[in-house]
Amino acid sequence: MPRLHRVLSLALACLTVVAGASAATAAPLLKRGVNFEIWQTWTGRDAFLAPEFDRNNFPDWMGRVDDRQLARLKAEGFDFVRLGIDAAALLWAGDDGAGPLIDRIVAATERLQALGFTVIVDLHLLPADEERPDGLEDVLGTDDHAPLLWDRYLGLVARVAARLAALPPDLTLLEPINEPNQDWSSHFRMTDRWPDQLAALAAAARAAAPTLTLVLTGGKSGGIDGLERLDPTPFAGDANIVWTFHYYEPMAVSHAGRPWLDDPGRYLTHLPYPAALVDDAAGKRLVREARARIAKGVADPKRRKELDAAVGEALDDYRATDAGPATIAADFQRVSDWAAGNGIPAGRVLLGEFGIYQNGADPAARIALIAATRAAAERQGFAWAVYDAGLTAAGEGFSVVGDNRTLALEPQVKAALGLAK
Repeated sequence: MPRLHRVLSLALACLTVVAGASAATAAPLLKRGVNFEIWQTWTGRDAFLAPEFDRNNFPDWMGRVDDRQLARLKAEGFDFVRLGIDAAALLWAGDDGAGPLIDRIVAATERLQALGFTVIVDLHLLPADEERPDGLEDVLGTDDHAPLLWDRYLGLVARVAARLAALPPDLTLLEPINEPNQDWSSHFRMTDRWPDQLAALAAAARAAAPTLTLVLTGGKSGGIDGLERLDPTPFAGDANIVWTFHYYEPMAVSHAGRPWLDDPGRYLTHLPYPAALVDDAAGKRLVREARARIAKGVADPKRRKELDAAVGEALDDYRATDAGPATIAADFQRVSDWAAGNGIPAGRVLLGEFGIYQNGADPAARIALIAATRAAAERQGFAWAVYDAGLTAAGEGFSVVGDNRTLALEPQVKAALGLAK
């Protein structure tokens, strides 16, 4: 990637300079959080750039959720919000147009802080897909888009960091990028690319905001594997860093029924959890129901045949994993071992996302998986942020909200999150 070595040299220099400056300022205390989705009503590039689009309603929950509702969400037991911001929108707007949008991010952050929340501003890029074909999501250069995107993104991170630096340091954090889709094929190369890019992102933020707490992650979409591969030594002198990872295992349960992918998981739904609850009779029923959904929803005969075979294999794979709370505990122990081995306190580790796409979930399995994941994080001393508040989408998607008029949680979810009084 052009200029990467120059950027890396600057990154390491900046990190060295700020290490001493930030050492005396402790990172904000995080414990129990909730994610806000990047768009409550999905907005694509063309709609966003249309003259009639109301940019004063960015992020778009701001005009539709009042402070009474947000205060109720706070009263449910959350101490922080991971505030997802579609960073692609800032790139769509261009350098001039991004300024007013950053003003809106600051306003949203201040509004939440006034209600008692600590706020992580999460620059939440998504992979490119058919609805977002401009390539602006791929700032890391994992595809063939122009390297200038990387320079633009570093500049954007610096601009946001500079604005957040003026907010209360004990209530404000910046996550420079969500789930970096990098180094999945690193076993074919001698070195990973993500560590250099992470250092450059941190340096861009640090140059603008020397003591702003940063939320950093590993490659491979921010999962445990990526965190384990990362050497955090270059950041060892910086007390204002929280390390994060995301966890949705088993995906067969947490993402069952998702409509955005045409794969077996779209049709093989309502799986019991733990996996040991699936006996032979239940397995046959689940596959039969999945094939009925395929017959109803897939027009192409060839694709129907492929999916008919695939759902049976997917169920066999799920049962073979024997997925359950012990699996989650073992995975989180890997994170704990990585942190301890690198001198990182457990209180500076964040499970930044976990949750269940409820449209395709067995209700009992949904509650059991949320509870098991939350409990495993707390046993290790990690903070956590469930995905997501939903805000106006109660009973849909990943929402944990049971009443969209008050933003009260579903009672069973509240208990699963350990928030029941």
